[in-house]
Amino acid sequence: MSNLVLNGKSNMSGGTFEEVDVDGVITIKGDLICDTMEVDGIFKVRGNTHIKEKMEVDGVCKIFGDLNAENMDIEGVLTVYGNVTAESAKIEGAIKLDGTFNVGLLDLKFFNSPDIKEIVGGKIHIRNGTKRWYFKAELIEGDDVHVERSKVKLIRGDNVIIGAGCTVDRVEYRSGLEIHPKSRVKEKIVLS
Repeated sequence: MSNLVLNGKSNMSGGTFEEVDVDGVITIKGDLICDTMEVDGIFKVRGNTHIKEKMEVDGVCKIFGDLNAENMDIEGVLTVYGNVTAESAKIEGAIKLDGTFNVGLLDLKFFNSPDIKEIVGGKIHIRNGTKRWYFKAELIEGDDVHVERSKVKLIRGDNVIIGAGCTVDRVEYRSGLEIHPKSRVKEKIVLS
């Protein structure tokens, strides 16, 4: 397999590569499969994207399809018009996701108004980097869930920590629940 190194501004077809290295404003038309991806700039994929090992983004990344990556390290903006699957994801910035985020370990520090329909995973930590925005989701489900400054319809987990500045319609938990005094939970259900 060959490597794909792109600099400047260009458009090209998708394909299968070992390493993808992007520096500039790049659009890929079609599905993209690679072992590793490193993006510095603005990167768009008009198709599904599968990264077997690590995805590193410093800038803006838009995926017009599903994204599957073993490890994600994002600083900037990630927009996915589909579902995301990752073993571990560290995101600092903004994320918008139309579908479900299936993730083993998620560490999200948001600086904008992130919007994800559903997160399903193991250990999920959502924290705010600004007092201006709220994280929004319909469902967060995991083994350990810790949220700050979030507006969520349903949180379900074994151990749930609701940090400061949250509004949650319903929490379902098995082992433990902590709620910050400056947060509001409408309904609490203990699962057997």
